[in-house]
Amino acid sequence: MMPKTATDIDPLPPYPRLGECYRLLAKALDTKASNRQVDRLAREGDFDWQLLAQLREELIETPLLAKSNENFTDFVMDSAKTFHQGYVALIKTVQLDALTRKQSLPALISLLFAPFAASFLLRMQEAVPSPPIAALLNDQQHPVAVAFTWLEQELGVETNQLGHLLYPNALDENKNGRELMQRWRHGQQLPTLQRIGLLQRTLLGVFPLRHRLVTTFTEWLIIARVLVVFDEAASAQLKLRDSILREVLGNVPPDDIGNKLAALNIQASAHKSKLVKSGLLLDDQLKRTTSKALGDQARTRYGLDQFRHQMSLQEPEPVSAYFLEFLEGRWHVLAGQLETALFHYERAADLALYRSGQTQKNILREALLLAAYLGKLPLYKRLKHRALVMGFSFLPAWNNVVATAEELRMIRGNFEDRFPASGRFLESRMSRY
Repeated sequence: MMPKTATDIDPLPPYPRLGECYRLLAKALDTKASNRQVDRLAREGDFDWQLLAQLREELIETPLLAKSNENFTDFVMDSAKTFHQGYVALIKTVQLDALTRKQSLPALISLLFAPFAASFLLRMQEAVPSPPIAALLNDQQHPVAVAFTWLEQELGVETNQLGHLLYPNALDENKNGRELMQRWRHGQQLPTLQRIGLLQRTLLGVFPLRHRLVTTFTEWLIIARVLVVFDEAASAQLKLRDSILREVLGNVPPDDIGNKLAALNIQASAHKSKLVKSGLLLDDQLKRTTSKALGDQARTRYGLDQFRHQMSLQEPEPVSAYFLEFLEGRWHVLAGQLETALFHYERAADLALYRSGQTQKNILREALLLAAYLGKLPLYKRLKHRALVMGFSFLPAWNNVVATAEELRMIRGNFEDRFPASGRFLESRMSRY
């Protein structure tokens, strides 16, 4: 068992994990229930590359089809897939390795999540009748109340009288239904997806000729619920509905999210330029294929220890730990200490995901090669799941199977190609003779 290191306390990655995103969406749609798989994805990251598609079906498609309608379900599913693809592309491209989660979230919400939500609402408004979008996003009004007020206006029902019309007496179920509607409208309770489905049936029983309006209202009531949950989730960072409203009213082309996030990351690292320079110098000195001089092993070992010390002084939250572990892994490979190297590569892969942009591909590649070389099939499988989720491919027919012993043998020989003996420390090569 390897000793604990200063980076064993993992900081949250600056990009929320896909599991976190799907868990929040499921909570907003009231479809999460007790799904342990999405909770595990949110905690651990991508342990099963096929699970996300399955969760989209279980947490979005199936429950929405049961309680809403096919068109709305398809619209939400397509939006979720589009966001997923764009989000992964951003994660793979733009590194946020100088930022903590607390620093990154306001920017991600205002630059990514709010514009996407605004686009979703505007596209939905174009497709179906809708309550006033500005009112739904007004933080002085409750979105559920706005949806009900709009329905009453469209039906020609006096404001706040819909409950009395649907539940004409104050006994038993009628009383409960009327009181429940009032709690929803006053923001005391959110309508569940099941209750929304029941309300739709009740409305159609009273207004059988207004099927399209009732169906559309049901969709907007679900969206109102989602807005409330998202707003609460973002409340520690900013007012989400305000941000979405600015996007809706702004009518301007989308910002270059990548450039803005990259600039924020550079700004966050400005105070630790010495740490950054020493890390880049070590990266150059620990290249896989360059010849090493006698004494480089001890010299770079000292540099790594100094880098770790500087990091502990300059980073209250060790956001650069992934790079330190990556360099440690490289150093131990070059020193011929492969088991120890694998420990550090595994740590680097854990810490780089949802953080280090394009660097996470290099880390995953080397960790996979080393795991294969040492015959560590369970670790190889775990790392490959992550690579597949991020769309990284390192072999022909990479996606056909998760991992097999045969694949392990196929890829094993690539380790020597990536880490040729000529690039190892002279001391480690001499110790073989």
